[in-house]
Amino acid sequence: MKHYSLVFLLCLSTTHVCFAQQTDNMHIIIDGRQPLKSEDQSTWLTHPAILQAANLARSYWLKQNTVYQEDFRIMASSQGNFTRSESRQSAVLYLLSRWPRCCSNMGLAIIEDNQLVRNIVFAGGTHHLFSVADINHDQLDELALVSSFGMGGSNETTLRIISLPARETVLLGTMPLAYDNCATLREDSLLSTFRISINNDAVDKIELEEFQADCEHPEDVMVTSVKSIMIETKQLNDEYIDLPIN
Repeated sequence: MKHYSLVFLLCLSTTHVCFAQQTDNMHIIIDGRQPLKSEDQSTWLTHPAILQAANLARSYWLKQNTVYQEDFRIMASSQGNFTRSESRQSAVLYLLSRWPRCCSNMGLAIIEDNQLVRNIVFAGGTHHLFSVADINHDQLDELALVSSFGMGGSNETTLRIISLPARETVLLGTMPLAYDNCATLREDSLLSTFRISINNDAVDKIELEEFQADCEHPEDVMVTSVKSIMIETKQLNDEYIDLPIN
């Protein structure tokens, strides 16, 4: 599995908001053309709340899978008001096992005042997350999850925006970030990347711009399409499972 490089162009916490390359009407959430900066997550490895979350998730996954290979690591973290307004919370994405290959055993811990307040398990190739300013106007910050999967010389990266009200996980949108089939060595191979934005004048929509480049000349990028995607509201409680916290 190949992890794409992406830059987070919108970040938010209770005390700090930053936007990059934005206009008065457009707020760029993420631009798939730009490299992603990874941060050191080692301090979370021994945090009591994360160890608690991982132990609970490990017990769950061991019951679900016939194949389990321990590979505990912290993938990413972000700060915001995810489950309760006017709070200072951390969302920590952790990996327990990379097998089965299609569906790595993941966990998402929400921590407030050094206490575990939610522990959500799900399967997939998610490797980054970041906070997104409240786009559905529920006074909670959203979370963007970045996932990748590759097979047969093609690699695809997607972005999912979720909200975490009460004890629910709600999907607001799933969008492509990058598609690369250059390793297939086909004559029509292309590198496609996407920029995802919110328009203040159409708050129920997400704007998706597609850029394409030839594999032999990746620096020659052209805009090939611009379209709007309606923000959805779909419960994912069967896919993102809240574990009881002991």
